[in-house]
Amino acid sequence: MQAHAQPNFSKDIAGGSDHPLLHRYEGSMLHMYGGENMGQVRVVDTEAGKPVLRKVEGKTANRFYWGPKGRSALEIHRNYQQALSAAGFKILYACETDQCEKDKAQRLVQELPREVNWKSSDAYINSIFNSANQPRFHLVSAAKPGPGGSTYVMVALSEYADYQRVRQFVQIVEPTVMEGGKVTVDTRAIQDGLQRDGKVALYGVTFDTNKAVIREQSSEQLEQMAKALQAQPKTKVFIVGHTDDQGEFEANLVLSQKRAQAVADALAGKYGIAANRMMPRGVANLAPVGSNASEEGRAKNRRVELVVR
Repeated sequence: MQAHAQPNFSKDIAGGSDHPLLHRYEGSMLHMYGGENMGQVRVVDTEAGKPVLRKVEGKTANRFYWGPKGRSALEIHRNYQQALSAAGFKILYACETDQCEKDKAQRLVQELPREVNWKSSDAYINSIFNSANQPRFHLVSAAKPGPGGSTYVMVALSEYADYQRVRQFVQIVEPTVMEGGKVTVDTRAIQDGLQRDGKVALYGVTFDTNKAVIREQSSEQLEQMAKALQAQPKTKVFIVGHTDDQGEFEANLVLSQKRAQAVADALAGKYGIAANRMMPRGVANLAPVGSNASEEGRAKNRRVELVVR
């Protein structure tokens, strides 16, 4: 007797579909799907010839398929690997059953389906690599570089003997840009920062890409900045524009100066802050607070600061 109800192998779960980057093995049924606009996951890479887990971040997409009845894990695995290679992906690590067992690859990934985001979870997903001993395990992990970062694809398979079907865990991680300006620093926090540290970073002021046009969503942050300056009428400040390191330095220097000026103009024109209290300055990427090697760090570096003069 089965511990849980047998899936419906005749149709996909409602609302689910293949990811446009990688279609399923022909005849497979989509059991579950999920993902996040921006998240962190672990993918398999190779170090000193052995598989290791490496944390990456981006837009994640997860799929769980049941293979067509009677098709082997080996056949499905080789079809995925062939498709990825043909699409220009570099194979980071791949193994078939004997090599997977030798490398303890299933044990390495046994928690991954339970760590990622699903529309809903069930016993099939939670046990796909349970106890790292599911039969006929196969794995391929691949990456493809692009202008915005690398795209990762991982496909791990195991056989479910009772149904004579292969379970397929497919994960895709694509580069994504974090949407900033979602957190506003309030008046008290701005005042405290200026008094305590002599400066405060403001990520609630955002601009159109490569422009000095302040987005409408920045109005709440500008209002809080104005209230803080109105509450401290003797305080004079630098308004400092910062960028990440993407693009030419001289262009970023000009852009950051224009953005700082745009903020000063908005505070003066809309909120009545005296222009002589504010000195706009752009410093491009001369003062990073994060690593420009990652999107997370670059997002931290793109900011406006108030600095006490």
